[in-house]
Amino acid sequence: MSDNNVKQHNENQEKLFADTNISMKSGRLVKDAELIAEGRYVKFRIGTNKQYEQDGEVKNLVNYFNVLVSHNLEEAFNIAKELKKGDWAYVKGEDSSKSVDTPEGHKETAVTTFAWKVVKKNTSEENSPVPA
Repeated sequence: MSDNNVKQHNENQEKLFADTNISMKSGRLVKDAELIAEGRYVKFRIGTNKQYEQDGEVKNLVNYFNVLVSHNLEEAFNIAKELKKGDWAYVKGEDSSKSVDTPEGHKETAVTTFAWKVVKKNTSEENSPVPA
């Protein structure tokens, strides 16, 4: 490939991924995964810890993430539907957000990761970032 072709190829790759929405998360399931929409999706929620220091003390903040996996993505779907509360999972996918009205009358933003890759990792409970 000539230098001009390499440069053009790199520019095309940059344009291709310029607006790509790729998200990677890992954490423990806060409850068992469930089939929804007549079995077309698996829905689950993971929790992750963020550690920070405040006044010389290490504190933990738990963040929660919603995940959906389509039955069209057979490998990820088959792994996701077997996940149980406390399982550690890694997900890779695309985030989507929408505005939600709370029962108290506030507006919040709900973010869901539409995962195309799901990995379950076998870990010991003492390494759990989120209580099982």
